[in-house]
Amino acid sequence: MAQVRFDRVEKRFGATTVIRPLDLQVEDREFMVLVGPSGCGKSTLLRLLAGLEEVSAGTITIGDRVVNHLPPKERDIAMVFQSYALYPHMTVRENLAFGLKVRGMPREDVAQRVSEAARLLEIEGVLDRRPRELSGGQRQRVAVGRAIVRHPQVFLFDEPLSNLDAKLRVSMRAELTRLQRRLATTTVYVTHDQVEAMTMGQRVAVLKGGELQQVGPPMELYQRPANTFVASFLGTPPMNLLPGRIGEGGQTLHIDGVTLPLGAEQRRAVLAASSGEVLVGVRPEQMRLG
Repeated sequence: MAQVRFDRVEKRFGATTVIRPLDLQVEDREFMVLVGPSGCGKSTLLRLLAGLEEVSAGTITIGDRVVNHLPPKERDIAMVFQSYALYPHMTVRENLAFGLKVRGMPREDVAQRVSEAARLLEIEGVLDRRPRELSGGQRQRVAVGRAIVRHPQVFLFDEPLSNLDAKLRVSMRAELTRLQRRLATTTVYVTHDQVEAMTMGQRVAVLKGGELQQVGPPMELYQRPANTFVASFLGTPPMNLLPGRIGEGGQTLHIDGVTLPLGAEQRRAVLAASSGEVLVGVRPEQMRLG
């Protein structure tokens, strides 16, 4: 297994900068989710890690190796795409085995790894079928299985569940989370779905406009967002953001004609508001009718 590090990584396409200087560390065996709106740079960051795009500046490290100039096949990663990318003329068994055969692995070892992955993903009964004969969920399992048989240092997932219906997406989230914990492989997972991010990731990295906004465990981001973007992006419905004013030496909070007393912890939180003007974030579940 391996730690992944992005050190001051940038990506430019001509005059357009899509990833601004970014630092991020994914711990060994961690499940890290990259989340943000469309165009925020999360898939580009994953492609930089996979070697499908070249880094414009900075370094990417997997384990103890800087991989900036290594081709994808030498990075010891396995990627699962949104489109499954299965070979339609091959059976499930042949799809699972293809990458191993290309690398010259002995036939007995290939068969063993295919059998192990099929058992783990519960697709043993469809090994002799072709992709067109499978359901969407089965195709997704085959795509994941093709990554598993590689025994890579890092798994990369690029919105792998977006083609599934809502009910199947929920069950596959649970399966992928269980699978990652069982395999204990460092995993970087990209999604635009904040519910998916909050329910799957051990830590979540929120991006906007190619910039990292906040990184942390899901509940930390939910309860203590670093800025208004994270506060409004995470949560369904989103956090209510209300302009307020601190009064009576930090003892009270005034919001739209309503005065509320502040506890000790809340007073400490507003000490930095030198002007007395604050933006108050309130989650819907924190509100009570009285």
